[in-house]
Amino acid sequence: MFAGTLALSGGVLALDIGRVVVLRSQMQNAADAAALSAAAQLDGQDGAITRATAAASDAISNTTNLASDDGDFVVQSIVFYDGITLNSSTTTDAATAVATAVTLTPRTISIFLAPVLEAISSGSVDDEFTLDGTARAGLSTIVCDVPPFMVCNPAEDGSSSDDVLDAANAGRQLLTKEGPGQGGGSLAPGNFGLLCPSSGNCGAASVSDALAAEPGLCYTSDVTTSPGSQTQQARNGINARMDAGNKDPKNPAPNIQSYNRDSDMSDSTVLGNGTWTPGDYWPAKHSDAALPTELADSSRYQVYLYELGETFYRNAKNTIYPTDGITAPSGYTTISPAAVDLPSEGTPEPTASTDPKRRVLKVAVLDCASLGVKGSGTYPTFGRYVEVFLTEEVSDTQSATYTEIIGPLINKFSTDVHVNVQLIE
Repeated sequence: MFAGTLALSGGVLALDIGRVVVLRSQMQNAADAAALSAAAQLDGQDGAITRATAAASDAISNTTNLASDDGDFVVQSIVFYDGITLNSSTTTDAATAVATAVTLTPRTISIFLAPVLEAISSGSVDDEFTLDGTARAGLSTIVCDVPPFMVCNPAEDGSSSDDVLDAANAGRQLLTKEGPGQGGGSLAPGNFGLLCPSSGNCGAASVSDALAAEPGLCYTSDVTTSPGSQTQQARNGINARMDAGNKDPKNPAPNIQSYNRDSDMSDSTVLGNGTWTPGDYWPAKHSDAALPTELADSSRYQVYLYELGETFYRNAKNTIYPTDGITAPSGYTTISPAAVDLPSEGTPEPTASTDPKRRVLKVAVLDCASLGVKGSGTYPTFGRYVEVFLTEEVSDTQSATYTEIIGPLINKFSTDVHVNVQLIE
């Protein structure tokens, strides 16, 4: 009889242990799925935290609780972090959130063997076992074809309407100029700086070569700023894209035509008003022909692509190019020029690059004040890059670099953005 009781107890114990193991495994798998799904949404754009929270719940809804009587798993809490290391700080800012920790509401499981254990021990035994599940996941971004260039977001000084990562600012001209104290002092909103190449040294020649490179380098989530101004070397590197400077070969863009500046641009204006005159530009450069109707109130980048005969999607001054494999989002119109219509000033003398984006720069955007950005330091980008269009060559050593905002670099529209989502131990 006693042997039979032991055998029965052993079987029940094995069943209890098995159910606990199954529940623990299910909860951890559910937490892992929720954390990974949430982290994948952390692209630095507005609404990222809201989307991540929803994604975590959606991932949980696709899991099944087979071992507990408490119903389906539920996200109890979700916390976001500004880094992928365990000592990173919490954040509620969608622009800096790159990792998340998801905790599930605890689940209980009944212990079938509890009455037997009570009889054997002549004492009380818990008849339930409680388990919880938690997981932490982060997103790291690698961006390729990038020149060693960064800008301090002008919006950091409180002017939220001047956020260069805001799609509403497409078409505004950005004066990217060297800020005071670049050799070691702090950079301020609106200042620009150079980065150390992700390969090679950080000397002036190396930086210049990287600025001129085709294609550009790949950068991880952290970048290192370059000390010093390196003005002439930087000018030569940038101007290689415009068939100017002393780089050889230059591999210039297929269209090097310069475009008018915003009506309010000056050496003291960081971000222009986006007002230029395509209706005046086009007849002046295209034998008095009227501006094509598809280019009404267009950006300079859109005019550039049209002159090259390239198809692109347009929504006001927001542009998606190239369009291969991308369906035009709601609100976008397909622009398909009938033919190439390049002004004579736009034709480079040497053999041009075949890439129309040769004049497009992917620029790391740093909140320089809060990060304390200085020359020769390493700082997180949080995957925040803005694409800008080089509107003219840098005219001389002390001149600024004029660009036009295309928009934030978003992985769903760019094959140069590579996202790695992983669990954090």
